[in-house]
Amino acid sequence: MPNIISSKKVAAAPAVIVINGNYISNDYHSGFKVGATSFALKVADYFTKRNLLSGFILYKRDESLISPKITEGIIKDIKCINIFFNFSMKISDIRNMLEKCISILSIENDQTVPAIVYYQTDTLLSYHPPHIPCCITHHGPFVEDFHQHYSLEKTYDAFENKNKAQHLNIQQMKGIETLIDKKYFVFQHSKLQGNFLLKKGINPDNIKNVSPPIFFEENTELNIENKYINDFIKINKNELLLFTAAARLDYFKNIELLINSAVDLLDKSIPVKVFIAGDEESKNTRRNKLISMVPPRYQSQFFISHKLSQTELFSVFNSIKNKSIFVCTSRYETLGITPLEAALNGVCTILPNLNLIEAASYFSSEYKFTYNIDSLTEKIISIYEKNLFTTSQQLQYISSLISKAYFEDSMEKAWEEISISYISNQNSVS
Repeated sequence: MPNIISSKKVAAAPAVIVINGNYISNDYHSGFKVGATSFALKVADYFTKRNLLSGFILYKRDESLISPKITEGIIKDIKCINIFFNFSMKISDIRNMLEKCISILSIENDQTVPAIVYYQTDTLLSYHPPHIPCCITHHGPFVEDFHQHYSLEKTYDAFENKNKAQHLNIQQMKGIETLIDKKYFVFQHSKLQGNFLLKKGINPDNIKNVSPPIFFEENTELNIENKYINDFIKINKNELLLFTAAARLDYFKNIELLINSAVDLLDKSIPVKVFIAGDEESKNTRRNKLISMVPPRYQSQFFISHKLSQTELFSVFNSIKNKSIFVCTSRYETLGITPLEAALNGVCTILPNLNLIEAASYFSSEYKFTYNIDSLTEKIISIYEKNLFTTSQQLQYISSLISKAYFEDSMEKAWEEISISYISNQNSVS
């Protein structure tokens, strides 16, 4: 008997998005703490424009509670439910509350079928009601995968310490077991992540490829309100600004490589200024450690700031394009959103020539360097002398690989396939 479902267009299912409530505000496009939130909100925009978004579930931990509680609200005209919980609660209590939240959003939007749930991270995946379809995107690196490329000692450093690394690894493996057991779907935006999941036994049919939701959006009204940043990034005619930004200036980012290279450049009389942004404003330990690496004679050429909001970051991109280089020095990036954003906003960007940096696969060899100080220094000098940072060559190349249209097409295909699978399962059950 022919498969009737696959022979005609299937109406896309509605969606509920589950996000860490600490990473989103009422003005959610003004800035967020991690790349995972940036990705999830681009997905939310996609669903909103197609009238598919039922709402958000924002989860927050509250150790004072014995059982989960919820409150309802609105963010940017989108219905949301805040769920407060902690990991000491009964699994069934959290699961039942999640199901209640999904049901509330479905009823309030007059839906006849429950929405498919999209999880920003796997934090609540093990609590998900198994009869409701769901999907997830993995953003952070898997401890086990990182350890396959770096020593155990370096793995502990990367994830802060031994206990955190071991705990995270246990949670990640539990999440993968849940995906396999429950046959949940994965939105994969990184081949690095996808290949690891395949090795762990995830069904290839349950992995849906999604083009990175990174694209240029013209905004001439962006202004830098921070006077110190605004003053520092103003450069003289022959100067070159080196810029890097991250949510966290941690072991993964290896900012020390940029500082050592910049000092080397200054020793060679290459007129560079270095702007580094990262970590919460209240957490200055790593920023202080980094600036202490700079010889006193060069410290006026360096500015290390707290992390930038999305609006601030794009304002900087707007101001420094054609006169700067964005330098990614990461050891490992499951994607590398910020380097791609920099390049797609006209800022010449260079990255390590490593297959552990997913973003590097979108760049030509001319903009990649061998992972050491000398190679980075030589690459910057080459780009500086050839004036490559003033051209649109890189932007045109990457725009042919990543765009809003590519993202939306891949989302449409992925969501349709998940919707078809959901409807097929419903029909087989009935």
